[in-house]
Amino acid sequence: MRPSRSNRLVAFCYLTAMITALARPAIADATLYDQLGGQAGLTTIVRHMVDLVTTDPRTKDDFDNINLDRLRGRIRDFLCHVADGPCIYKGRPMAAAHEGLDLTQAKFNAVAEDLQTAMEQVGIPYRTQNRLMARLAPLERNIVTK
Repeated sequence: MRPSRSNRLVAFCYLTAMITALARPAIADATLYDQLGGQAGLTTIVRHMVDLVTTDPRTKDDFDNINLDRLRGRIRDFLCHVADGPCIYKGRPMAAAHEGLDLTQAKFNAVAEDLQTAMEQVGIPYRTQNRLMARLAPLERNIVTK
């Protein structure tokens, strides 16, 4: 005897609900690193960000005479580490790295805005952007010195 059309529809809905329920934990368990696109995604985000901060009138003077390739690598590794990726950040602690630079709250905010703009440019969802920014926000006390 063949199942009725309504029984097949109920079975299909039940199966779809089970698959959806099983798939959700995998999505929720994705690390922030994965949500940012892994190493390739972070490389792209950082490239955009450095392009922005080095042309932003609020911050560009702070990046004169800096090896931008080295800076990109340090920022990428730091973001990777902060986002629970496999990278090991080998740079100096934030307070030491920014010591003597007389960075103001306005400059900190400008760099943060440029990072968010970079993430928008590469299509990172706002929720993921906010997760990263929440992890970076406490660094303010180690970076703002003036």
